[in-house]
This record gives sequence, C-alpha cells and structure tokens, in this order.
Amino acid sequence: MRIVTTEELKNMLEQRQKILKPPADNSYIWRYYPLENFLSLLTSNQLLFAKASSFEDPYEGDYGAAAKQRIREKYGDGQYLRDFNTFEFLREHTYISCWHENEHESDAMWKLYGNAIAVKAKYSSIRNLLSWSETEVKHSGRVNYIDYATEHINVDSSYLPYFFKRISFAHEREVRFLIQEHRYDWNEYPVPAVPCKTAQLKINADLDEFVLSPTMKPYVANAIEQIVRQAGIEIPVRRSTLLNRPVW
Repeated sequence: MRIVTTEELKNMLEQRQKILKPPADNSYIWRYYPLENFLSLLTSNQLLFAKASSFEDPYEGDYGAAAKQRIREKYGDGQYLRDFNTFEFLREHTYISCWHENEHESDAMWKLYGNAIAVKAKYSSIRNLLSWSETEVKHSGRVNYIDYATEHINVDSSYLPYFFKRISFAHEREVRFLIQEHRYDWNEYPVPAVPCKTAQLKINADLDEFVLSPTMKPYVANAIEQIVRQAGIEIPVRRSTLLNRPVW
C-alpha cells in the first residue's frame, strides 16, 4: 500500500479546509425551531443531528453529474456502481445539524419557518460540541452552493459531498455540523442505523439568545418566556423587532 507523504497530507487538509470554509469563531449562527422542537431542546439539553436520508432534498450527499462522469471515465462502471452503493449506504449513517449564518435576523428565514423560535449562538460554541470519537467522523463548515450539472464536487472524503448543495438553496447561507459513522469494516456499522444523533448542550453557556417570531401571538410569546425562566435558563429571550413600526 502506498504511503501518503507529509506534504501530500498537508495539501489534502488545506484543500478540505478550502471546501469547509468554517466561519470565524465569533460569527453568529441561527437555528429556527418549531415550538415542539424548541421545548424538546429545553427539556433534553441536547442538540439533535438528523439523518441525511430524512431530509427533503434528494441531492443530500450526491456527487453531482460532473463528478459521476469523471468516476465513470477514469475508473469504469464497476467503481461507479460501488460509489453509488456507498452513497446510498452512508446517507443512512450521516447526521447533520443545519444552521443559518447571519449577524442579524433574517426575514427570509422567518417566512420559511413561520411562528418559530430562533436560537442564536456563536459558531465556536456549536463546533466545540463535536467531541472526538473513535467510531465517528465529525466536521463543520459552510455549505458550498454550486451547479450540480457542470461544477465538480470533491469526493476525496465521504463527508465532503454533504457540504455541497444546489445553487437554488443559496439563500439559506447554511453552516453545517456533521457526524458520520466510521468503521473499518462495513459489517461493523450499526444495523439498522440509529434515527438521529445528539450532542449534550449547556444551554446557558453554549447559546446566546432566543428570539421569538415577529408574527407570534403575544400570549404564546409570554408563555414561552415563562417556560424558559422556569427551566432555569438565564440567556436573553426577546421578541423579534422585524415588524416593529418606525418611530418618528
């Protein structure tokens, strides 16, 4: 087996960092929760990572047409079929938490999620939840938005395709936190795959603010504020000012 040189490894890691493009540690990211999911967050103190195969986007983890064509031309149909089987398999063993990067509230996100609660945090606080594991690969970074028909997706590592999405989703400005099962023997992967993964949160330390939807009814907002305080959570809770009338 060929041994990778130190220089090759360095170049490989630099290339991966160019793909992941992680935000600055103090960059703000947002996750928008429906009420029931927000209450689960409060009571469980856990951040949930959903299985990639459960997402609506059928292209989650896909290689894109250009990369598929390159695999076929360079390695043949046998490798192409093996890569397809790997793609299908790893979708069941890849788990993602999706966040929106923005210094401020996003009108587009409020319209997308409706009467939600936005959880605001610093990128580094969520990244630090991805503790080392012998049986899992964990990474985080910005999503790359590309034309899947013409642009090439880096498939050198099994997790990299999950940091690409079609350009139609560019408005999401997504930052992803990924956990992927990793075993040296295919037979050692858990069967069936677990439905989700979680990471333990210290809400008062790891999160910065809760922001309530600008269209939320006042009595619902009051109830949420009470629940948060009764749960012993000290971080600020405020109502969105996005629809406030200007003051003259």
